[in-house]
Amino acid sequence: MIRIFLILLLIISQSVFFYTYSFGQSQNSKLSSLIPKEARDNGKLGVSIQSLTSGKTIFQHNPEKLFIPASNVKIITSAIALTLLKRDYKFKTELYSGGEIKNGVLHGGLYIKGYGDPTLKSEYLGYLVYQLKRRGIKEIRGGIFVDESFFDNVRYGKGWKDEWKKEFYSPQISALSLNFNTFKIKVSASKLGNRPLLTLEPKGSNMQIINEAITSNKKQGIAAFWNDKRNAVVVKGRIRPKRTLELKLPVNDPAIYTGNVIKSYIEEAGIKIEGGLNKGEVPIWGNLFYTHNSLPLHLIINEYNKESVNIIGENLMKTIGAKYFGAPGTWMKGKKVYSIFLKKLDIKNGFNIVDGSGLSLLNRVTPETLTNILEYAYNSSKISNDFVSSLPIAGIDGTLKKRFKHTEIEGRVKAKTGYLNNVRALSGYIVTKNDEVLAFSILSNGVGWKAKQFQQDILNELLDCCKSDYVRLIE
Repeated sequence: MIRIFLILLLIISQSVFFYTYSFGQSQNSKLSSLIPKEARDNGKLGVSIQSLTSGKTIFQHNPEKLFIPASNVKIITSAIALTLLKRDYKFKTELYSGGEIKNGVLHGGLYIKGYGDPTLKSEYLGYLVYQLKRRGIKEIRGGIFVDESFFDNVRYGKGWKDEWKKEFYSPQISALSLNFNTFKIKVSASKLGNRPLLTLEPKGSNMQIINEAITSNKKQGIAAFWNDKRNAVVVKGRIRPKRTLELKLPVNDPAIYTGNVIKSYIEEAGIKIEGGLNKGEVPIWGNLFYTHNSLPLHLIINEYNKESVNIIGENLMKTIGAKYFGAPGTWMKGKKVYSIFLKKLDIKNGFNIVDGSGLSLLNRVTPETLTNILEYAYNSSKISNDFVSSLPIAGIDGTLKKRFKHTEIEGRVKAKTGYLNNVRALSGYIVTKNDEVLAFSILSNGVGWKAKQFQQDILNELLDCCKSDYVRLIE
């Protein structure tokens, strides 16, 4: 009744009114009280919360302190890529002949040149082979060459831990990639006491596998790892009878791996190949006869953020570097573009980005920088829909599918998670019960499991944020 009375009074008196927020001193105290005691008086936790509806600052705690952001770097990469490359940008992979194609014979070798497509997968290779068949090619003379010169040959980002380099989530980076530069080993149990059956996927992978596993009734545990001395993958452990499981590992040489798989597809199609598989740049006399295009960038960004696919970020950063500073694309060139872009948004400090996914322990960013980027992306008519829709939805999909389920937060938060050793990050948007849109960034380094609980507590509190009231000014 009071609110109705005040609104009627506004109309009648035509007096001047202003908009206030329910988050006053007491509410700030409430939010401050939620901060774990382990992070109240040090720099282990940072928070920045801005209203995108009013432009007001809702709450801050260490907003200008630099933190390791983990996968929250993907927010920055996504905004820059959608802005500079545009939503319909497509990565390409080209097929060249080193000589003429005559009487069913491709002379001079087949060249496969990659331009950083992180999404080329085995299921697309049949169409590449079809391009050879439809041109009547029955034989390739001179072998197959793979060209990855659009990127430099630095495989791992600066600041990546050595132990991560053998994990599928941090594969080698190349301009010619396949299946996110990973392969799978399917392990199927056999008779008790015997070696299980190992099946390599995709077929044609140039991997040597050493089977040291056993089928056993004892507790199951299977592991696969690269053995550099033996230049092979070793599979060890036990699998129980009638069981099947799948292991995923990174490849050792992405371009050669891609070439070998494509070679096997070509041979399976009945096309003879005379000559081996080697690395080599397309010669100036090479004849381009087919270009494979990826899905448009906005769909790739969706997969990138929903599933937190690191290789997409790294390939985007190197691609952006190549587009603006020339090939080969490098992390350093990409870093320069990032810095120029952020400074144009008036973000002059508050960041040091060295890779495109957030794997590097050398990345640094402030909570305020992330909320500024979130504000830019939300208000940009060019990227807003694609950017916002790419973020995981609390309790619904992506990396937030299992979080905030059956809570009031479910469906109201769209945000990017970030996890590394002792790093917990969550940045994105929340829609309050009053339909206020807030951009938030919560970064923690060294708070442990309590950081996750704090994220939930503060988001719960923000649901009731920003109830508007009309207050009459004394004339």
